[in-house]
Amino acid sequence: MKKIQVAVMGIAILVILALVTVAKGIGGGVAAAEDERFRISGTTLTRYVGTETFTTIPDTVTTIGEGAFAGNETLTGLEIPPSVTSIAYNAFQNCTALQGIIIPDSVTKIGPGAFEGCTELTSVQIGSGVHSWGTGVFTNCDSLAKVSVDRDNNYITYYNGAIYNGDMTMLYQVLPGREGENYLMPDTVKNIDAYAFWNQQNTKNVKISSAVSTIPKYAFSNMGTVENVVIQNTTTTIAEKAFTNNENLKQVAIPASVSSIDKKAFLESPNMKIYTSRSSTADTFGKNNSIEVIYKAEYPDDFMDSNVGFEEKPNLDNNQTSTKPTQPDNSTTPVDPAEPETDASSDKDTTSETDTTTEPDSFQPADGYIHPLDVPENDDVKGKTVVVAGKAVMLMNNHDMSVYGIPEGVHADVMTDQQYKDSQNQEKEDSVSDNSISIEYERKEKETIPQRQFYKQADLTTYEIDPSIKTIGRIAFAQSGLKTITIPAGVTEIEYGAFMNCTALEEVTIPNTVASIGTKAFEGTKWLKNWFDTDTDSDFLIVGDGILLAYKGSEAHVEIPDGVKQIGSEAFKGHTEILDVAIPASTEKICSEAFRNCSSLTGLTGCEGLRIVIRGAFYGTQLSETEFLKQ
Repeated sequence: MKKIQVAVMGIAILVILALVTVAKGIGGGVAAAEDERFRISGTTLTRYVGTETFTTIPDTVTTIGEGAFAGNETLTGLEIPPSVTSIAYNAFQNCTALQGIIIPDSVTKIGPGAFEGCTELTSVQIGSGVHSWGTGVFTNCDSLAKVSVDRDNNYITYYNGAIYNGDMTMLYQVLPGREGENYLMPDTVKNIDAYAFWNQQNTKNVKISSAVSTIPKYAFSNMGTVENVVIQNTTTTIAEKAFTNNENLKQVAIPASVSSIDKKAFLESPNMKIYTSRSSTADTFGKNNSIEVIYKAEYPDDFMDSNVGFEEKPNLDNNQTSTKPTQPDNSTTPVDPAEPETDASSDKDTTSETDTTTEPDSFQPADGYIHPLDVPENDDVKGKTVVVAGKAVMLMNNHDMSVYGIPEGVHADVMTDQQYKDSQNQEKEDSVSDNSISIEYERKEKETIPQRQFYKQADLTTYEIDPSIKTIGRIAFAQSGLKTITIPAGVTEIEYGAFMNCTALEEVTIPNTVASIGTKAFEGTKWLKNWFDTDTDSDFLIVGDGILLAYKGSEAHVEIPDGVKQIGSEAFKGHTEILDVAIPASTEKICSEAFRNCSSLTGLTGCEGLRIVIRGAFYGTQLSETEFLKQ
């Protein structure tokens, strides 16, 4: 009898456990499903076995393990939580449906081939924390033409379809889908990573940096569409299999400076010719290895034309137009290996004809200032000197030999955004006693809306910011459903992307206490779009404490209104029609990328009050912030 009772009790317990399990499944189906989809060992995600098109990685994960998502064919997007610090080798290999990825600031390491074979990947945002970058991260990502790197990331740089280290001395990878047939390697590059040009989809012509002394193993292997490569006369060594497996490669220009070529350097590249000078190492190498050697270049007529303009398309929503610079980019002229003593950057035809840009008849120069392009030259005076190709470009007035560009006597501190923030924080810390610093940090945290606090909260349509808040953090409200926002008078800083892509945000109130607005803080908002689309009395959007946030004019000669204290990040971005800008004495700071890709900008006037220039302010223009450092 007791045995029967025990058996009955056992069955009853099993039934209860089963009911509890079912109840949990009903009440917490999402959590249970997530447990089944994500295989986690400790804090490492070892495997994802779900079939959804979008998923969110659990916030207990710190590492996305080797091959965790490899081979997934359904996932088009996912959210990586701020708990994740590392993405391992081949983590997303062959995720053939993956279209976009946002790598949060918390991630510090991305392993080799992390996204290899993600053929549909077109959108990538890389956060500020990444400082370890593996080889071939985006290998065979055929659709990937560009990426976005957080401007506060000092370790990774993106430019013109390629990824570099922070100071652009190392080329990590030219993105497979980058636009344009011609790739001109920046002359800062000293080293090239393996597989840097793997499986190009559009690039046909490549010119290597003059700072590269050795072309390492596999650097130019499996290049896909690449047909011509020019090596400059500072390179001395070509390593084993440097150019292996290139069926489309037609010609490599090798100067006489190259004294060492590994016998397997051009393995499995059957259709290439070596263009070099007679009796050079390359000449001997070609003859000894049955590679055709030529002494006259066979480049196409348009070989190495300027690739300016491929990096970004014009922003049509901002009523901006884009034209290529009127001056030819002579730095792209290929080096002639037959004349190794002549550097490509000093070819005889480096001086172009005078720019023929014309201005509206209604233009009236301010205070008697006349742009150099408007000054006619006598017949016996040579054309104005223009130095192009990404260098500091200025025009020489041949009448009095004065240089247009940065006004004489104007100097400013040139620093990165982070250096500027550090200097501001240091000033605050210096005014606080040692035993109060921790209290000061605690106070600052309480006065800040944390980064990503309301990120992607579509149901958030209104929000009242507490009067105690001083800082709105990075991407704090980005992609949320906000329709209106009133920023209280206590707020002094709005960080990067705080309201970015809040497409319903139509009403914004910014008090004059706001002294700093980060890049893309209001990009993609209805408020900013309406301002661009609406006729207003001024072409300048000035907010906060004298911050010039945006410009929608189309003048070649721009006069910034008096009272502007700082020219905001990307304020004039892409305005290729601008030739010169008059900066009032009230302006103390020019922010990062303020004049990005204003390719015709050749001069500034005024600048009497300028104190700070953030690096990158004149990126893609004919000016350089280094001019402010001249003593």
